[in-house]
Amino acid sequence: MRVQWIRRRSMAALAGVLIAMAGLGASTAEAAKFAGAFMENGGGARALGMGGAFVAVADDPSATFWNPAGLANIRQREVLFMHAEVFGGLVKRDYAALAIPTDWSLLGGQGGGFGISLIRLGVDDIPFTAHLAADLDVNGNGVVDPEELYNLLSPEFQQNIRYKSDQEYGLFVSYGERKGDWLLGGNLKFIRQIIGEYSSLGIGADLAALRPGLWRGLDFGLKLQDVTTTYLSWSTGTNEVIYPAVVPGLAYRWHLPDMRLDVIAASSFECRFENRAAADQWSAGSFSCNSHWGLEVGFSRRVFIRGGFDSGFGAENLTAGAGLNLHPIIVDYAYAGDTLDIDEVTHRISMSVRF
Repeated sequence: MRVQWIRRRSMAALAGVLIAMAGLGASTAEAAKFAGAFMENGGGARALGMGGAFVAVADDPSATFWNPAGLANIRQREVLFMHAEVFGGLVKRDYAALAIPTDWSLLGGQGGGFGISLIRLGVDDIPFTAHLAADLDVNGNGVVDPEELYNLLSPEFQQNIRYKSDQEYGLFVSYGERKGDWLLGGNLKFIRQIIGEYSSLGIGADLAALRPGLWRGLDFGLKLQDVTTTYLSWSTGTNEVIYPAVVPGLAYRWHLPDMRLDVIAASSFECRFENRAAADQWSAGSFSCNSHWGLEVGFSRRVFIRGGFDSGFGAENLTAGAGLNLHPIIVDYAYAGDTLDIDEVTHRISMSVRF
């Protein structure tokens, strides 16, 4: 069925169909593979415009997500705000981050940086249909079959659907420190999800490293995401698990003073070991990986243009963006393609202020 003709409310009903299918047929193990999916795109329009290839760049407040080790390079207090909407405003995503340089260090290094950030994903008008299962089971086999789910789009069922909201939060407390040639850092993160009358709580941690100037202008970054394994405990008594991921990355920087240009070419590889199969770009057995590629060109350190590919090389994986530095204010915009093939692209706007 093509989704283009479905209006905002009907799209919400379709989302309810998917939720119903997940609740009726998905195992806990399958659901756990995507338990932390709302956090995967991180924050900041600049990073998205570069295809998410930011683990070896991480030089603004969004480092609190992409690579907290980068906070050790922060030289001035900076706050960043981002807002994005998709599905005609049905899904709202907000991100806020604060980065502060410190004159103290926890590991005996040469200074550090502290950060705190919040990711929020909100979905309104989510249809809850569990109470309609008996009526949907027309053939009486005890299971709501896929063809029976289409009945949810009929007026008879539409008027009996209960609409609720989904609120998902990720709070990151971050620290980075310089130790010789290396920057080291980590996150402690707290997760809260509220879907109707159901809720979950979770806590996890990331570890990260950044090595500027590994060879000439080449920087190396590494994030061990959810290194402790992050557990989500639901009010229903169900537990979900966010498994560890390994994200290495490289970034090469060119400074061309004669042309007043600064160029960054970056890549990263988000590697998981939880049998995501075709859901990720590449897979073999339980291993899967998504690649991220990005380019940023800065003119006089005032105007920036960006492009990249996020988890593939098709037109739907293309990202692009632009930035304007009006010191102390920086404004960034990013575009991401229609990866779900539903005629819905993503637009992000973020603004940061140094003070």
